[in-house]
Amino acid sequence: PLEARRQHVKIMQPILEKCHHWDFTIHLGGCRCLNFVINPVVTIVAMTVIWLFVILCVAVPDHMLKFMSMCAFDWIPEVWTWLYIVSQDIWIVVLVYLMVIRKYGDLKLGGDDEEPEYSFATWFSMLFSAGVAVGLFYYSVAEPVWHYKGWGGPRFVEAKRGYGNSNEDAVHAIMVTWYHWGLHGWIPYTTMGAVLAIMSYRRGFPLTIRYCFWPLLGERCYGAMGDAIDILSIMTTIFGVCTSLGLGAMQVNQGMQRLSHGFYRGSNFLVPDEPRYSTPTCGGTGERCLPGKESYGIQTNVTTQIVIIVVITLVATLSVVSGMDRGIVNLSRFNFSLGMFILLVVMFLGETWYCLDVVVQTFGYYCWYLFKISFQTDAWERLGSKDMGLGGAPDSADGKGGSATWLAGWTIFYWGWWISWAPFCGTFLAKISRGRTLRQFILGTLFVPTAYSFLWFGVFGAEGIRMQRLADAGGVCTA
Repeated sequence: PLEARRQHVKIMQPILEKCHHWDFTIHLGGCRCLNFVINPVVTIVAMTVIWLFVILCVAVPDHMLKFMSMCAFDWIPEVWTWLYIVSQDIWIVVLVYLMVIRKYGDLKLGGDDEEPEYSFATWFSMLFSAGVAVGLFYYSVAEPVWHYKGWGGPRFVEAKRGYGNSNEDAVHAIMVTWYHWGLHGWIPYTTMGAVLAIMSYRRGFPLTIRYCFWPLLGERCYGAMGDAIDILSIMTTIFGVCTSLGLGAMQVNQGMQRLSHGFYRGSNFLVPDEPRYSTPTCGGTGERCLPGKESYGIQTNVTTQIVIIVVITLVATLSVVSGMDRGIVNLSRFNFSLGMFILLVVMFLGETWYCLDVVVQTFGYYCWYLFKISFQTDAWERLGSKDMGLGGAPDSADGKGGSATWLAGWTIFYWGWWISWAPFCGTFLAKISRGRTLRQFILGTLFVPTAYSFLWFGVFGAEGIRMQRLADAGGVCTA
């Protein structure tokens, strides 16, 4: 309600006065059209660090790639794997406890008499679009097939175990994908959103990350420590969004190239049958056209991807400036409806009963295997081979056992990615969840999205693995 919002702003005003802030008001034609407040310390420092990072990546890309690779695939996996893995498990226990205990589960995120602003369908479509939309499309087929084929040296495929068969590899591949996109993935969003909503709507603090730490830091949230928390949250949000936007742009670019070439079952039906177009993708990144050869149609390269990113950014900006109830709500509804349409088309035009069988079978396997995989740190695999002198497995020379880098490239990467989005998605979920109980919030942001992800990856993963098997049997693929 409007009156509740005005009261909330009135309560927050003394809190804002204690922080560094600049208050801007824009007047047009004697009308106060726009008023906003920024923290100059947080804004300037965050912008400086981010732009410095971008400039270094442009100026010395090889050195920055080496530095980031050392951090992401060497230092973090070696030192912090145990914390990444066990922290997700701890938060699941905490959130389930808060949900089932009536004292906490019935707590309203807002006034005791407030009602939710959005219907459940609209609410879920917005959290779906904010949280996982790009990832679901990008990895829906790729990840299950990748795990099934055993690329990257996972420990769980037949060739590495030394026993079993490809059917077991298939169900395990989808289960691992569910693990990455299920309860453990959504934990950062739910945790951050719940804490932000409680501190803002029940305690009267602004909807910023620093006040999540008020019970621990107290008045220090107003000073340098609070500024540091907000700066870090902005940086992680920017880098997390860039990861998703980059993956989405590459996928859209690849899809547009295939459409422009009429690619189907290994053949480009729309490319003219002329010698100069014998290599129609030679204009892509990492390729070059030989003398007398030309590229055809849309190419997969940086230029095309930049254009895609600009268009996506403009659409997103238009959605934001149109307001929550017009732009974001309608775009989320359209996005979710389009996703559901694609999901249902794949399920009903493919092998429907097979897809449903896979979902049911994988769910049982997931429930049985969850306790084991949720504590798996690949401790022995990460010692490497016996030749490294760290105590690695003596039988690694025969190809048995998993790769030392698989966990860092998948699970640890995922947890870092989900966590980097937590400040942004947590804030957004808190923003759209006013009036709901804590139990409804946890159910709606943890368990319902998990069930939807299970269906999504179950259907696309099942069809992807089935088609991969058909391609392997028909000699279409060589990998």
